[in-house]
Amino acid sequence: MSPGAPQPYRVTLSGRVFDKVRELAAVAAARGDGEAFLAALREFDHRLRVYPQFGDPLVALWEEVGQIRIGIVPPLAMRYAVFEERRQVFVAALPVLMPKSPPSA
Repeated sequence: MSPGAPQPYRVTLSGRVFDKVRELAAVAAARGDGEAFLAALREFDHRLRVYPQFGDPLVALWEEVGQIRIGIVPPLAMRYAVFEERRQVFVAALPVLMPKSPPSA
Protein backbone atom coordinates (compact mmCIF):
# COMPACT_ATOMS: atom_id res chain seq x y z
CA MET A 1 0.00 0.00 0.00
CA SER A 2 1.42 3.39 -0.97
CA PRO A 3 1.80 6.21 1.57
CA GLY A 4 -1.33 8.31 1.82
CA ALA A 5 -3.51 5.59 0.27
CA PRO A 6 -6.67 4.90 2.26
CA GLN A 7 -6.75 1.79 4.44
CA PRO A 8 -8.84 -1.01 2.99
CA TYR A 9 -12.00 -1.96 4.84
CA ARG A 10 -11.86 -5.14 6.91
CA VAL A 11 -14.50 -7.56 5.59
CA THR A 12 -16.05 -10.17 7.88
CA LEU A 13 -18.48 -12.86 6.77
CA SER A 14 -20.54 -14.83 9.26
CA GLY A 15 -20.14 -18.60 9.20
CA ARG A 16 -23.67 -18.95 7.80
CA VAL A 17 -22.81 -16.58 4.94
CA PHE A 18 -19.60 -18.47 4.18
CA ASP A 19 -21.54 -21.76 4.05
CA LYS A 20 -24.24 -20.21 1.85
CA VAL A 21 -21.62 -18.84 -0.58
CA ARG A 22 -20.21 -22.35 -0.98
CA GLU A 23 -23.72 -23.73 -1.54
CA LEU A 24 -24.55 -21.02 -4.12
CA ALA A 25 -21.26 -21.66 -5.93
CA ALA A 26 -22.31 -25.29 -6.42
CA VAL A 27 -25.79 -24.26 -7.61
CA ALA A 28 -24.32 -21.73 -10.05
CA ALA A 29 -21.87 -24.31 -11.40
CA ALA A 30 -24.66 -26.83 -11.89
CA ARG A 31 -26.78 -24.37 -13.84
CA GLY A 32 -23.87 -23.28 -16.04
CA ASP A 33 -22.84 -19.90 -14.68
CA GLY A 34 -20.23 -20.95 -12.14
CA GLU A 35 -17.56 -18.75 -13.74
CA ALA A 36 -19.84 -15.70 -13.58
CA PHE A 37 -20.57 -16.47 -9.93
CA LEU A 38 -16.86 -16.72 -9.07
CA ALA A 39 -16.13 -13.49 -10.96
CA ALA A 40 -18.95 -11.75 -9.03
CA LEU A 41 -17.60 -13.09 -5.74
CA ARG A 42 -14.10 -11.77 -6.54
CA GLU A 43 -15.58 -8.40 -7.54
CA PHE A 44 -17.58 -8.24 -4.31
CA ASP A 45 -14.44 -8.98 -2.30
CA HIS A 46 -12.59 -6.17 -4.08
CA ARG A 47 -15.41 -3.62 -3.83
CA LEU A 48 -16.18 -4.33 -0.18
CA ARG A 49 -12.54 -3.81 0.74
CA VAL A 50 -12.03 -0.68 -1.36
CA TYR A 51 -15.41 1.03 -1.80
CA PRO A 52 -18.31 -0.69 0.03
CA GLN A 53 -20.52 2.35 -0.59
CA PHE A 54 -21.08 1.06 -4.15
CA GLY A 55 -24.26 -0.64 -2.98
CA ASP A 56 -27.58 1.08 -2.40
CA PRO A 57 -28.28 2.21 1.17
CA LEU A 58 -31.22 0.48 2.85
CA VAL A 59 -31.09 1.46 6.53
CA ALA A 60 -29.06 3.88 8.64
CA LEU A 61 -27.75 2.40 11.89
CA TRP A 62 -27.89 4.62 14.95
CA GLU A 63 -26.50 2.57 17.84
CA GLU A 64 -23.16 2.60 16.07
CA VAL A 65 -22.90 4.89 13.06
CA GLY A 66 -23.20 2.77 9.95
CA GLN A 67 -25.43 1.69 7.10
CA ILE A 68 -27.01 -1.48 5.82
CA ARG A 69 -26.51 -1.60 2.05
CA ILE A 70 -27.35 -3.98 -0.76
CA GLY A 71 -24.93 -4.58 -3.58
CA ILE A 72 -25.50 -6.46 -6.79
CA VAL A 73 -22.87 -7.92 -9.05
CA PRO A 74 -24.80 -10.37 -11.24
CA PRO A 75 -25.51 -13.13 -10.56
CA LEU A 76 -24.88 -12.37 -6.87
CA ALA A 77 -26.68 -10.00 -4.49
CA MET A 78 -25.44 -9.30 -0.96
CA ARG A 79 -26.68 -7.22 1.94
CA TYR A 80 -24.02 -5.93 4.31
CA ALA A 81 -23.29 -3.38 7.03
CA VAL A 82 -20.64 -0.69 6.61
CA PHE A 83 -19.08 0.93 9.67
CA GLU A 84 -17.08 3.91 8.42
CA GLU A 85 -15.30 4.89 11.64
CA ARG A 86 -13.64 1.52 12.06
CA ARG A 87 -13.51 0.80 8.30
CA GLN A 88 -15.29 -2.51 8.65
CA VAL A 89 -17.83 -4.35 6.53
CA PHE A 90 -19.87 -7.15 8.05
CA VAL A 91 -21.87 -9.57 5.92
CA ALA A 92 -24.43 -11.46 8.01
CA ALA A 93 -27.46 -11.65 5.69
CA LEU A 94 -27.46 -14.68 3.42
CA PRO A 95 -26.43 -13.84 -0.17
CA VAL A 96 -28.82 -14.43 -3.03
CA LEU A 97 -28.13 -16.08 -6.37
CA MET A 98 -30.09 -14.18 -9.00
CA PRO A 99 -31.87 -16.00 -11.85
CA LYS A 100 -29.62 -16.93 -14.73
CA SER A 101 -29.82 -14.47 -17.59
CA PRO A 102 -30.81 -15.94 -20.95
CA PRO A 103 -27.98 -15.98 -23.50
CA SER A 104 -27.87 -12.82 -25.60
CA ALA A 105 -28.62 -13.26 -29.29
